[in-house]
Amino acid sequence: MQTAIEVRDLEKTYGQGETAFRALDGVNLDLHAGQVTLLMGPSGSGKTTLVSIMGCILRPTAGTVRVLGREVQNLDESALPAVRLNHIGFVFQGFNLFPTLTAGENVELALDLKGLRGRAARRRSEELMDQVGLSGKYTSFPADLSGGQKQRVAIARALAGDPAILLADEPTAALDFASGRLVLDRLRDLAHRRGRAVGIVTHDNRALEYADRIVHIEDGRIQ
Repeated sequence: MQTAIEVRDLEKTYGQGETAFRALDGVNLDLHAGQVTLLMGPSGSGKTTLVSIMGCILRPTAGTVRVLGREVQNLDESALPAVRLNHIGFVFQGFNLFPTLTAGENVELALDLKGLRGRAARRRSEELMDQVGLSGKYTSFPADLSGGQKQRVAIARALAGDPAILLADEPTAALDFASGRLVLDRLRDLAHRRGRAVGIVTHDNRALEYADRIVHIEDGRIQ
């Protein structure tokens, strides 16, 4: 089984001196291709910090991070956007869609970052919208979509670069029961049918049945 992300002896400390707070304390974790891994635990336990470090958004204070076998924790800041762009897709609780662009154009914008434009970008965007069950919503604006539909657009956008890794931070927190299950269905399909490594930070018990692995984090440590 291919290891997509590997972290070893990971530490993250915010602040200095008496005000220092250790958010992560000696974390070891692998995310595997073809699996859904849930990161669960109480608020403030370090889940979002961990997924942000795995996604090359934050740097650790100590420890190693390997993305598809490449150590990234000491890369120059200018090199990290390419790692994110080429290998990692992100899905956030707040959708983060541009309200003045249609659903399809939101996806096309991510394709533009990969250098794909014009008719080729339109075709690829349509394919991605179809993958998440929204083929009829290409020209709809975010304001006209339900929460679940917005989140599925966000998933399509995250897939624009065909990343090996998909990281989601509370992707169902703002969704009703049915919409949340649809989003989780899509994320599981991406792992099981398309071989992505999917890591999900969540408090949502609906996600339990979709998980291949459940990792509990508390006080910055894996329990």
